[in-house]
Amino acid sequence: MDNSVPLPSNLPNTIPSDSEFNAAYDRCVALQARAPILQLDPPRSPSTLICARILGYMLIYAPGRHNIAKDISKCVDDNELLHLAQLTYDYFICLFNAAKSQIHEYSFLDHTSGPSFDTIKAAIAHIMEESPIDQRTAKAHALARDNFRCVVTGAIDYIAYHNNKQLTVEVLAQELQVFHTEVVHIFPAFTNKGEDNLKPEYAANERTIVNNFAGHDISQELDGIKIHCLENVLTLAIHVHALFDRLALWFEEVDTQHTYQVCGNPASICSFPPIVTFTTSDPLHLPLPSPYYLGIHAAFCKVANFSGATDCIGKAFGDMEEISTLASDGSSADTLYCALICALLAK
Repeated sequence: MDNSVPLPSNLPNTIPSDSEFNAAYDRCVALQARAPILQLDPPRSPSTLICARILGYMLIYAPGRHNIAKDISKCVDDNELLHLAQLTYDYFICLFNAAKSQIHEYSFLDHTSGPSFDTIKAAIAHIMEESPIDQRTAKAHALARDNFRCVVTGAIDYIAYHNNKQLTVEVLAQELQVFHTEVVHIFPAFTNKGEDNLKPEYAANERTIVNNFAGHDISQELDGIKIHCLENVLTLAIHVHALFDRLALWFEEVDTQHTYQVCGNPASICSFPPIVTFTTSDPLHLPLPSPYYLGIHAAFCKVANFSGATDCIGKAFGDMEEISTLASDGSSADTLYCALICALLAK
C-alpha cells in the first residue's frame, strides 16, 4: 500500500526560508512533477518520485534543513539530485537492516536465575551500583528509570516480573501485560565512531547524513560509549522496538514536558495509547530520553514515511525473504538494490 504524500506546492509558512532555500524546495517540487515522464533505463532504485520527496520533506522537517538546501543548490542536474537523495535512502536501508539483524542483548537481569528483590526500590538500588553506563549496563539502567516497563504500552518486563515480588503482585492485582523488553537506541551504534559495526566508508557516510540532518555533530556528542547514555535510550517491548527501529513509530512532543503523542502508521499503532509521559524517580542519575534526539528521530520518520521510502524498503525486505528469482523487466530493482546494500554492509 502506498502511504506516500505528495510535496505541497509551497513551503509551510512556519518554516523560515530565504531565496536559496525557496529555490531548493522549488527544484524538489519540479522534480516530483517530472518524475512520471523521466524514463530511466534500467529502472533505478529508489524511484525519481521517492527521491524528490525525500529531498523536499527533509527541507520541511530536518532541523538542519539549511544544510540540505545548500547541498541541493550545489547539484548541477537531476542525476546529482537523485544521488543526494539516495544517500539518505541508503541510511534508511541501514536502519531496516540493523533492525532485521538485531541481536537481543540482555543485562544481568535477563535470566530468571539472577538476583531477586522484594521491591522496585531495592532493584533500582542494585542496578545503580553498576556504573558507568556501557553496552552491558544500558538496559538495566533504562529499565530502572522506566520503572521496569515499556514506555509505550506499559507492559512489565518479563524478567523483572519474575525477579521482583512487588512487580509480581502489581501485575496480578492490576492484570497488567508482561513482555520481554529491550533497550532501544534513538541513534544506533553505527552513527558514532566508537562502536559501529559498519565498514568505515559506510559508517562515515551515515554519520555525515545524521549530522547534516540534525544540524550539528550528533556523532561527536554520542561518541564511543556515550551512545549508551540514558538520554539516547528507552525501554520498549520487542514488537514496539521493531516499529521504532524501522521508522514506523515516533514521538511528537506536546506542550507538557516529556509528554509525547505516539505517531506512526495507524494500523501499526492503533492499540497504543495516543499520549505517553516519560518519568524518572532520579533525574540526575537516571535522566529521561532527550526530547531533541526524539525530535530528530521523528523528523527522519516523517521524511521516510511521507516520501514513500519506508513502504518501498519494507516491501523490498519482504521480497528478499520470499522470492528466489528477480524479474527480468526491472520491476525487482528495489529488491535488488536493497539486497546489494545489505550485502555490502555485511562484508
